[in-house]
Amino acid sequence: MTDYQANNKKIAKNTAFLYVRMFFVLFVNLYISRILLDAFGVTDYGVYVVITGFVTFFSFLNATLASTMQRYYNYSGTKHAAQGVQDVFSTGCYIHGIIALMAFLLLETVGVWYINHYIVIPDNRFGAGSFLFQTSSVSLAIIIIQIPFVGLIIAKEKIGYYALVSMTDISLKLIASLLVKHLPYDNIKAYATMLLIVSLTDFLLYAGYVIKNYPSLHLSRHINKELTRSLTSFAGWNLIGTFAFMLKGQGISLLLNNFFGPIVNAGRGIAMQVSSAVSGFSGNITIAFTPQIVNSVAADDNARAKSMMFNESRICYTLIMLLTVPLCLEIDYILKIWLSINIPVDTNIFTILMLIDTTICTLNTPCTQITQATGKIRQYQIASTIVNLGLIPVCYVFLKLGFSATSSFVITIVFSIINQTVCLYNTNLVFKFHLSDYMRSVVLPCLTCTIVLPILPLLVKHMMNPSFLRLVLTTATDIAVGLALFYFLLLKRNERKVLREYIAKKVNRRNTV
Repeated sequence: MTDYQANNKKIAKNTAFLYVRMFFVLFVNLYISRILLDAFGVTDYGVYVVITGFVTFFSFLNATLASTMQRYYNYSGTKHAAQGVQDVFSTGCYIHGIIALMAFLLLETVGVWYINHYIVIPDNRFGAGSFLFQTSSVSLAIIIIQIPFVGLIIAKEKIGYYALVSMTDISLKLIASLLVKHLPYDNIKAYATMLLIVSLTDFLLYAGYVIKNYPSLHLSRHINKELTRSLTSFAGWNLIGTFAFMLKGQGISLLLNNFFGPIVNAGRGIAMQVSSAVSGFSGNITIAFTPQIVNSVAADDNARAKSMMFNESRICYTLIMLLTVPLCLEIDYILKIWLSINIPVDTNIFTILMLIDTTICTLNTPCTQITQATGKIRQYQIASTIVNLGLIPVCYVFLKLGFSATSSFVITIVFSIINQTVCLYNTNLVFKFHLSDYMRSVVLPCLTCTIVLPILPLLVKHMMNPSFLRLVLTTATDIAVGLALFYFLLLKRNERKVLREYIAKKVNRRNTV
């Protein structure tokens, strides 16, 4: 087996681990929400959601800082071997310790002030809410401190362990939610304490794994000033891009609230839940691809990096299309099953438009990965930030002119296409490849998939009345057509040969047994 085949097999195995993790966490989370609502009651559950939601707003730091650490582990590990990883680990621990302290102090000052003056909590539950806020702040600090350990585990592609800890985390939270109703303490305070214990457990599992399996890593008294500047600069530009993306979403929500009221926000909120669940599927592939993309760029193996960028783009787009087509075609029936009669106005069209936007944005992630792998992200993030923030005033103008709420969703799609074009251009400035190759290898196959895939599922829909059977047949047709397109259109000839040989090998082994 060649190195390329071994790496591809590792990506496939890691993706499988991440999908098991995702489905497990998704379903257990849904069950936990139901248990907590029953245990807390509506008022206490509302207090829990608003307090944890406020603290969670700061958690956008985590994903950005984790991707930064992962990038530097892979890049420095390839360029400078073990010493490079040691320098990144030690420097990263110091930096994240400082960030955790700053975040905690910010929450204890500005956060406490905001809780006391602006968040509405019943007087008799204010003490419990304050206790929850304190434990949540400590948990956030712990999560930030553990980022250097998590980043190393992902960079070393120990995805199986990462998935195992994630499932352990949600399992402990499930146990906590089941216990909370039976403990002789205040429900919110008891659950908050157990969540803090879960956060500490996660930290010990991640840190313990790194200490045991990489004993040479340690905190060094010597601080690499050049690496510190590079890490903080990279993380800073990454944070700017992430923050702009978050402001884009919040800005649209505030505009819709200002022009149309909370009912439209409710519809958009449901649409966001659906699109977030769908985008999670491609996110797993992204995690699996990232370490090898960074390693390839660091090793100056640009051909391998370009191949992975193109392959990831096609795979993620096709996967999202497989999910999006039946959801869009059967959205009315799905919403009726899910929400019964309490469906906010225009939720169906909002969901369809957000799914279209999610599908387009899928192509942006590989560009971001390649650009981050080079380390030259300043111009890329500035350009992307300008496009993302430019969406808000344009939506405002259209709404002010009397256009409907739907116009904001359509404009968002247009800006996503513009952003993809801008990001692709800026990626090509720091990582050279022929744009004609990208058009031929990525855009054309994805466009063909977009046109061909919905045809047969659409025929099934029009031939039957709304029912669960139609939903099943539409989905089955979508999967069958999608797999055929993936095999004949998206896989190259040598890739199809490898797949056939792999399947034949598995079949022969089973027959032999």
